Amino acid sequence: MNTRSRHGGIRSVLLPLLGVLCLCCICGGCAGSGGSDPSETTTAAPPTETINSAHTEENDMDVTTEGSDQLTTYRVTAREDEEELDFILDLPAGKDPVILQITDTQIQTMAGVRNETRRIQVGNAFFSSLPDDFEFRVWRYVDEAVEKARPDLIVLTGDNIYGELDDSGELWRSFIEKMDSYGIPWCAVFGNHDNESGKGVLWQVEQLLGSKHGIFRRGDVSGNSNYNLLIRQGGEAKYLLYMLDSNGCTTKPHNPGEGMMPDNVDIDQIQQTAGFRNDQIAWMTQSAKSIRQDYGEVPVLLFYHIPVSDIPRLVQKAYPGAASAVPFSPDHAGDFGTAKEPITGAAAGRFWNSAQSIGCTGMFVGHQHEVATSIVCDGIRVTYGLKTGTYDYHDEELLGSTKITLSENGGTFAVEYLYSELPYRR
Repeated sequence: MNTRSRHGGIRSVLLPLLGVLCLCCICGGCAGSGGSDPSETTTAAPPTETINSAHTEENDMDVTTEGSDQLTTYRVTAREDEEELDFILDLPAGKDPVILQITDTQIQTMAGVRNETRRIQVGNAFFSSLPDDFEFRVWRYVDEAVEKARPDLIVLTGDNIYGELDDSGELWRSFIEKMDSYGIPWCAVFGNHDNESGKGVLWQVEQLLGSKHGIFRRGDVSGNSNYNLLIRQGGEAKYLLYMLDSNGCTTKPHNPGEGMMPDNVDIDQIQQTAGFRNDQIAWMTQSAKSIRQDYGEVPVLLFYHIPVSDIPRLVQKAYPGAASAVPFSPDHAGDFGTAKEPITGAAAGRFWNSAQSIGCTGMFVGHQHEVATSIVCDGIRVTYGLKTGTYDYHDEELLGSTKITLSENGGTFAVEYLYSELPYRR
């Protein structure tokens, strides 16, 4: 059993926003899911400065700063006094909150390869030029996404770095530093490549806990990134978000130097089989039911890396033959996007039924770099985020980010793919 530190969360971080602006968002309906077709949206201006404060006794504080039009404050609170709820994000009333999903950035450096065989394999697989140019391959895409979405919260759904190439930990440090630089609250989960680093997952967790604007807890169940966040507006609970570790970081004994090394310092903390364990599902189910009892029947959104096997099964049911056929473009009312590789998933036991039982209306995943679809599956809108950046395999037409606009009033959300408009170069 992993040890959970309930005092290892972030400091309370207060993010001011320059006056609430008029929001022109089309939140079209998708029966049973609250989803929408992609559409043009205009959001409020991004935060312009950040105030950091130490904990008060109650770990909750009210610090404000004056914007150009009115006084507005964001607040992130790490909950130390409640067993089930990890964080509360307070947002100003009078606007539709925006979440930006970034996925599979997979930052790499050829300087980190472990042997000459892997140098050849990695280089031939992914690069024809600029393998170490992080700015060109990743950060300009993230910059573009933040500028387009103007988010209130950024969620990274795994494979943030290619951990095999980061035994020094420098990529992980630079990843956290860059995300903090936006001055926006951000959450991350681990993918199947993040924890390959020789520094070990506990060290990676420690860096996240020390980040300036990151919202993170390791959790006390299988995996190393299991926590929740309640979004509140005007003191009223609106959405409950779960960040989940879909596991699957593995050793590759057939190819020395690839993946997680057998002597990794934290190998006993890693669940090498992809998918969710029973204790993760039980924690998600029990905590969500308890939180919703206390805060109302708020809709639940799940963010994780590797899709579960129920998704291709349900896609196949809705679109016979589509899960394995490529290219595939869903066309039922409210569904959209493109898949250029077969849709797959990892076994996850009771995960899907449990998600339904707690009022989940949306799941946001990554992992499959050439799947960018948003489909209602048995009442839950499942969205594969657009891959952000050109590390690892990709399709130049499916690069960008995913914007999730939450309705302040209706408990629904709209999904929009923000396709990159940057000049492409492999």
